[in-house]
Amino acid sequence: MLAAQVLFAVMATSARASGHRLPWQEVCAARFAFGLLAVYVAARIRRRSLRIFAVSSAFWRSTLGTLSAAGTFYLYATPHLPLGDAATLLSTAPIFVTLLGAPLLGEPLRRGVIAALTIGFAGIALIAQPSFSSAGHVVALGTATAATSAMSFILLRRMGASETSEAIVFHFGCVGTATMVVLALPVWHPPAPGEAVALALTGISGGIAQLFMTRAYALDDASRVSILGYAGMVFTRALALPLFWEVPSAVQLTGSALVVASGAVLAARAAGAAPALRVRTDAEQG
Repeated sequence: MLAAQVLFAVMATSARASGHRLPWQEVCAARFAFGLLAVYVAARIRRRSLRIFAVSSAFWRSTLGTLSAAGTFYLYATPHLPLGDAATLLSTAPIFVTLLGAPLLGEPLRRGVIAALTIGFAGIALIAQPSFSSAGHVVALGTATAATSAMSFILLRRMGASETSEAIVFHFGCVGTATMVVLALPVWHPPAPGEAVALALTGISGGIAQLFMTRAYALDDASRVSILGYAGMVFTRALALPLFWEVPSAVQLTGSALVVASGAVLAARAAGAAPALRVRTDAEQG
């Protein structure tokens, strides 16, 4: 999961770099297309099956994942929100994972959940506060995107025991590529050489990160794994500082700390509450 977050941070900064001139739909389409190629090559090298057994679950996971990706790349491209703040809003997904994990996965919540959620959403308000009047719709979209991501993570956890990581991500890539290419065609803009490199880096890093994350959710409790997702916010802010000179204010840093603290409390209370699902061995996955 930590390796995935490093690669997602690379994906985010590459997407912001290419999104200065290119439409977000095109950047998202490139993310899926190059990511799909990377996953296919990885599956062939490791001799992993691309067959999906839980077709219905895979369909819903891919649909929700595509919606989440569209919202994510819009946030990465919009000039209304610094990249670090966008990453922080998306990092609220573990809060929703913990909430939804109780009814959907049997991972029970304990005391302090309401207080932790209040802290987390107070953090969101602090992050958005400097530009809330002009970027309120972006903040709302970021929160909705995080909730959609959480639903796809829940489905990952439910699918992880029966599918290979490569099969799940390949199916997701097929659905996402088809959807975003259709949306990108009307606004397509030929990329410059540097932008083409950034697009390729966006897709390849995102595709490999998706593999790592999918495997992580298959191996352990969803709420415990999701807490490591907060590292992505730290990595993204660290890359955004030298690349885009995004220096967060004290208020924004305080908001980020509150979001992390909220998710940490929620995950700590839920972790270990449910037994881990059995994961297929390498021989079975082959």
